[in-house]
Amino acid sequence: MIRSDNPKFALRKALAAYAMEHGIKPAMRHFACARKTARKWLRRYKAQGHEGLKELSRAPKSCPHKTPPGVEALVVAQRLKTPGFGAKRLVMEFDLPVGASAAHRILKQRGLVRQRRRRHQRKNDLRAVKAAYAPFTRFQMDTKHLCDLPRYWPQMNAFQLPRYQYTIRELSTGAHFVAYSNELTKTYATMTARRFLEHLRACGLDTAQALIQTDLGTEFDGDTVHYMEGGFHRSIEDAPFHAGHHFNPPACPNANADVESAHATIEGEFFEAETFRSRAEFLGKITTYQHWFNLARKNRSRGWRAPADILREKAPQLSPKIFLLPPVALETLLPATRSPPPSGGHDLPRSPGRY
Repeated sequence: MIRSDNPKFALRKALAAYAMEHGIKPAMRHFACARKTARKWLRRYKAQGHEGLKELSRAPKSCPHKTPPGVEALVVAQRLKTPGFGAKRLVMEFDLPVGASAAHRILKQRGLVRQRRRRHQRKNDLRAVKAAYAPFTRFQMDTKHLCDLPRYWPQMNAFQLPRYQYTIRELSTGAHFVAYSNELTKTYATMTARRFLEHLRACGLDTAQALIQTDLGTEFDGDTVHYMEGGFHRSIEDAPFHAGHHFNPPACPNANADVESAHATIEGEFFEAETFRSRAEFLGKITTYQHWFNLARKNRSRGWRAPADILREKAPQLSPKIFLLPPVALETLLPATRSPPPSGGHDLPRSPGRY
């Protein structure tokens, strides 16, 4: 019985067999149990065989406060539509008639809860440091390859959708701003940064207080020894912006954690949830998503506050219109090419900011 996969079942079987051979009272004394216990398992064994020796459910046959099946189906349906949303965000965004814990239970029972990968120890948690930054002074910039997204890939090929995303994440409020292109180049990275800094100037901010942090990618001049005029680095630090550009420190993989977190969120909440049939539809939907993210979406890591809420608390003098820089296809910002020379050759557009 001890070596059995189900010791309790083996014990009941031995008790019933002993009672059938020797009687209920001898079985009671031999197994040191109550007479009612020996009688119960003997009767069940005679009536149902081995099935009668299995444990019966002790759950109540009725539960008045249990979530109705219709509400459970609604929670599951909304999760399938927005796979990037957790239980609490589903309840908040769609005003579901159920608590967050009940929604989590429903999703967990149906295998719709993603297991969060946790480290044994948190290192370099800079939330308090980032919370102390003045709004729209510290930024992280990175690129995201869209060619490895299974749901987006066939739509991208069928409708000529963008292949790369350029993302700027504001560290104090958590807002993000994106642009898209079909190529990963220094030209498009420079255009993205200049367009964003021009937007800050138009909103009345002093861009000399801004600092943009990037990795050592070639699109960010990471392979450059002598910075050239019109390149990514000089375009940020020279006139008219006079902003700062720093590279991530070496051997510090979490230095770009904020913008990488934004990439993971966009992938789960947008690219895995939406479908597109044209480039115009894609740009329209990503514009709506970015505005919702910056103005209304509650951020758990920032106390369940939206970026607009944080801006209102930290810098009420700034207009929330600062969040309304729409995503753009960067190819449309290139200057028109000139007529080709009669001798032939390639006539390339000039570098952004040099025309």
